[in-house]
Amino acid sequence: MNFELSPEFKKDLKRLSKKWRSLPDDVDAAMLLIADVYTDSDQQEIFQQKFFNNKRATKLVVNESVEVVKMRLDVLSLGMSDKARAVFVLVKTSAMVTFVELYAKNEKSREDPGRYRAYL
Repeated sequence: MNFELSPEFKKDLKRLSKKWRSLPDDVDAAMLLIADVYTDSDQQEIFQQKFFNNKRATKLVVNESVEVVKMRLDVLSLGMSDKARAVFVLVKTSAMVTFVELYAKNEKSREDPGRYRAYL
């Protein structure tokens, strides 16, 4: 699985990592989690159930070749609170994940559909 950070995501990451120092490492941990969820394995179905059924992530757009997913991002600097969200686009045919948005829930209540639509 390949990962890419969009220019907008990089700006969000830079801005928010000034407040939350652990954020770059937290994004790396999210990449490992996403790889586990979407990599073909014996336990893929179990990983996906836990990922989506426990309200850890929500599919915003689903079609044959692309999924847009909003996920809760665990930020160690915040403790156990779930105040950060990451939005990514998964292209199923090429196993490419592009992170398009990162935001704090106290600054912004919802994702920006314009950002992820550009990657569909």
